[in-house]
Amino acid sequence: MKNILKLALPLTLSQLIAMALVLTDVWMMSKISVADLAAGGLGASVYSFVFLVAGSIVGCVANLIAIAYGQSIARPDFGQQQIRFAVKGAVMLSVLLSLVLSFSFLFAPQLLAKAKQSSEVIDIAMLYLNALKWTMLPTLLLLVLRGLTSTFGDVRSVMLMSILTVIINVPISYCLAFTLDWGIAGLGYGTAISAWLVLVGYGTWVFRQSKYQRFAPWENMHEYTPRLMGPLLSMGMPIALAGMLEHGLIYGGTLMAGMISVASLALHQILLQCLSFTWNINFGFAQASAILVGKEYGANNYDGIKVIAKKSFIAVTALSFVIAFGFIAWPEAIANLFQLDAEGSHELTTMLTSMIWVVALCFVVDAWQLLAINLLRGMKIVMVPTIMTAIGYWIFGLPAAWYLMKAYGLAGIWGGIGVGLGVTGVLLLAQLIYETRRSSNRELMQTA
Repeated sequence: MKNILKLALPLTLSQLIAMALVLTDVWMMSKISVADLAAGGLGASVYSFVFLVAGSIVGCVANLIAIAYGQSIARPDFGQQQIRFAVKGAVMLSVLLSLVLSFSFLFAPQLLAKAKQSSEVIDIAMLYLNALKWTMLPTLLLLVLRGLTSTFGDVRSVMLMSILTVIINVPISYCLAFTLDWGIAGLGYGTAISAWLVLVGYGTWVFRQSKYQRFAPWENMHEYTPRLMGPLLSMGMPIALAGMLEHGLIYGGTLMAGMISVASLALHQILLQCLSFTWNINFGFAQASAILVGKEYGANNYDGIKVIAKKSFIAVTALSFVIAFGFIAWPEAIANLFQLDAEGSHELTTMLTSMIWVVALCFVVDAWQLLAINLLRGMKIVMVPTIMTAIGYWIFGLPAAWYLMKAYGLAGIWGGIGVGLGVTGVLLLAQLIYETRRSSNRELMQTA
């Protein structure tokens, strides 16, 4: 447990710091107007859905680096070569995917219109989205750097990098949005400028360290070849599909909320921030556990994988229950944080208080599915989890949300989201138990 916490706590703090950045954007949107809050959340959802494809593919570089690190214990030269290949392949994919996926935003207005979103919300959302798209490339490259430094134990640098991002982003975004009166577009451009500045600064620091210089993208240029993208694509595409299925569940809920009312859509964005808060905490533990599992997998230590899986499951379950209780016990704190009564109406606060328990129950099952799928990825198991997410999110989650919405409104939508997350979590945990047992049996057979 000590090794998990040592790696997880800085990663979790960095996730919460990044979450604080999102919350400041949401807070500034709310200071502009309720319409900007609703539209900004919608625009962010579109960006997240598109970025999910690139981020999932490039982000699995952390798993490949961790496995290569484990291989380097027995074969140093081979393992270090595999790390170089993973970094170079991720850099190539970051550039390629940023160019290709940025064009997909051109079709966003038509798709949102078909989804029955109001023209006013679409116009505002596109102002934010067209600015935010410039964040994609630096964010992907920062994922590569994060995967490299986390594997080598420099998780504190990841945390400091996140703090620096907030320190830079908040004043820039505020100045652009309010001082220069760019409105919601200023928030998007502020995020993009901050991402580029942090990339340059963090990248400079990383590759000035002697242990990382050998992995710099500009070293051994002759190694660049399209085939380096192959391992990332073969592992990342199923991960991207699984992420799209999950985001489809959340985004489907966003569209349903928009069909009810602007108030429901605005509150839905706030509830998504609550879910995102716990997701970021659990993701820190899941990512740390996946890195440790990847190292053990690369070193063929299957008993180590089983121990890490058990301890990390206990940690995220206990933590999620504590957080869920806190949200249920003090819903007024959330209402005050986002100033839901700023315009004199208690409608949003009343809605929030009546349904916060539904959202809180989602925290626990979301933690299970997040941890299980990351641990499976640490063992290069990606296809079966993708099938399970399709079953949980789309066969159970979305139909349940649509059905319950008719009777319970926004609370019903979140009930359906909880059903989807719960079914997926149970299926993935069952698969994880099966894989860890099979790995242990394999190790016993090899020993015999």
